[in-house]
Amino acid sequence: MAAVLAGMSVVWVIILLGWVLGRLDVLGPGAEEVLNRLVYWVATPALLFATLATTDIPALVGAPLAVAALSGVASAVTFAALSRFAFHDPRGHTVVGAMGSSVANAAHLGIPLAAYVLGSATHSVPVLLFQLGFFTPMFFVLADLVSQGSTSPGRVVGVVLRNPLVLAAVAGMALGGTGTRLPDLVMEPFRVVGAAAVPAVLIAFGMSLAGTTLRILPLAGHTPHDDDAAGPAVATTRGVALASALKLLVQPAFAWVAAMQLFGLEGHALFAVVAMAGLPAAQNTYVAAFRTGTATGLARGIVLATTFFAIPSLAGIAALLA
Repeated sequence: MAAVLAGMSVVWVIILLGWVLGRLDVLGPGAEEVLNRLVYWVATPALLFATLATTDIPALVGAPLAVAALSGVASAVTFAALSRFAFHDPRGHTVVGAMGSSVANAAHLGIPLAAYVLGSATHSVPVLLFQLGFFTPMFFVLADLVSQGSTSPGRVVGVVLRNPLVLAAVAGMALGGTGTRLPDLVMEPFRVVGAAAVPAVLIAFGMSLAGTTLRILPLAGHTPHDDDAAGPAVATTRGVALASALKLLVQPAFAWVAAMQLFGLEGHALFAVVAMAGLPAAQNTYVAAFRTGTATGLARGIVLATTFFAIPSLAGIAALLA
């Protein structure tokens, strides 16, 4: 729990810094958009490439990677099905909610949690590999397609080929999958720039809160200036509650069932994959929503709620399985 609290405290401190900068208008008008563009076009692609290019991808293909993939997809599909067919939400709301209910903060919280609670940071690597190599780029592409309205095969191909996360992931996986290693002189700039991704997105997220009422499940989270495509505030609150429950409770349950029934994991190995599945939503959910102007209130609420409630959720997982 000390590692969980330490990781959470770092996240909240940096978000608070962004909030203060936003309230004082230190960075001037348009700073939030500039930071989000920096994260999307430069820092996150650099992080993707540096991580995947130096990862022995074939060695990681196994039960933990499969469990991360199955539980993430199951949680996203569950949200999408309920959002579209039960609640009839707009497509943008569905994409952002599905991303928030399944993509975990596996870097900033997953690595310290794996290192200090599970005994090795390698437990977070399968989650990172699945998300960086496939899940996160896929959601950014879907968010782009939804924001553009009608789609066609040509438009889909164009969006994919112009997406910097997809290009970085493909290039990194090509190197990692073949065991090709570039000189440190080449890789070091990618590592340094990639390290800016997490603090930049947390500061931008904090700045987005400067003009809103801070509530974990915000019935008033739909502000007059919020370009949330979900419509009424109740849809945003419902989406936040649903995505948070899926991320912190249902996705770990999916991981537990898949790990036990499909792969026969038990003991520490079982605890590790379930704990990784129970991490809070990644801040990239907000980046995807902000840059496309889609369901920003929903994304903000999911990140806040899951980051707050992850502490008791992870404590419960530890009590049951550790």
